[in-house]
Amino acid sequence: MMKLLLTDSGIKNASIQGALVDLLGKPIAESSALCIPTAGYGGPGADPGGPWRFISGRSALPMTGLGWKSVGVL
Repeated sequence: MMKLLLTDSGIKNASIQGALVDLLGKPIAESSALCIPTAGYGGPGADPGGPWRFISGRSALPMTGLGWKSVGVL
């Protein structure tokens, strides 16, 4: 069974990170993630730098930089 946690631009607080770890049932370091940054292009103030920061782990709201075993990009 595949479980999904959809967030808006990453992990915003400890509560969401805790929910993610609970959903995974194991540490983030033992889990894989799929990053889908294309939604970042849809907003009126969007720029290509936003998805790049998200993918590269340089976003103020981390997702790819959480220490995953592997991260894919769609």
